Amino acid sequence: MRLRALLLAGGAGTRLWPISTEERPKQFLALSGEKSLLQSTYERIRPICGEEVFVATAEKYGDLTLGELRTMSSDKLLLEPARRNTGPAILVAALRFERDGNDVLAVVPADQEVTDDEEFRRTLQRGAELAASSEVIVTLGVAPTRPETEYGYLEVEADPARRDAFRVRRFVEKPDRERAQESIARGNVFWNAGIFLFRPSVILEEAERVCPELLSGCRRFDARWQERDEEGSRAAYEALPSISIDYAVLEKAGRVACVVCRSGWSDLGSFRAIADLRGRDDGGNLILSDRPVVTVGVSNTVIAVTSAGAIVFPLEQEAEVRLALAQRRS
Repeated sequence: MRLRALLLAGGAGTRLWPISTEERPKQFLALSGEKSLLQSTYERIRPICGEEVFVATAEKYGDLTLGELRTMSSDKLLLEPARRNTGPAILVAALRFERDGNDVLAVVPADQEVTDDEEFRRTLQRGAELAASSEVIVTLGVAPTRPETEYGYLEVEADPARRDAFRVRRFVEKPDRERAQESIARGNVFWNAGIFLFRPSVILEEAERVCPELLSGCRRFDARWQERDEEGSRAAYEALPSISIDYAVLEKAGRVACVVCRSGWSDLGSFRAIADLRGRDDGGNLILSDRPVVTVGVSNTVIAVTSAGAIVFPLEQEAEVRLALAQRRS
């Protein structure tokens, strides 16, 4: 069985401003070590996929991606003419990979952190074997350690046919704290890591059933792309809705399984997640700065300073900060 990987690297990383910016979003930053998240993800995947690692990203990040991944050839780069979330990006990729062998495809965000690479690869291989043998869409689930309100959840049930996987009953989108606590207490949920494995034909069959208009739009783009019609393909992609693969397909799909991932995972989508990974100073502060910062009488505070700007806020008020940043962008 040949396993291919598609790394999703087109996000803008707006939740971590000013560390992450439109010009250099978080997947291109070294938030957890000396290498960028994209470089770490690429190197984590290569031992089981070899040269069959592809990257989907926005056109504006094409050169930046190739600069980060110097061993990857440019033909492994799938450029999106416009940002349309993960739904169109993954379905367009599935159309291309179905034509080229219909091998199992692992879709992995490029902006996450994993602490145990070997266990992560073993989990991907288990998921790939399940996707190949059972014709299901496999999701990776992470056992929750707290009632996190920034993650989606997978509500699961036992599957008598499989000892090493669950059947996904439904997707739960970012619950409030009370609902998250209730779900965790029931013991039948996992965090949705946003990592999926499937044969392209399987997800395309599900898309044909649950979102035929979106799939038709992706086919129009793919046809123009094959014809090397740059103007036509761009117009076709720009006409697609901006929608996640979860909303577009997975939440309505009839054959979704969950394999548990125990490799130490974080999506690094918040300053709290970075604080949990990197630790805080003696006052409980997270300081991210490209210049010296002195604090006096400050505790449990995020202080982020770069040439793009500065932000200072109590860590427990991160949700409010995100609203302020969203208003700033609008």
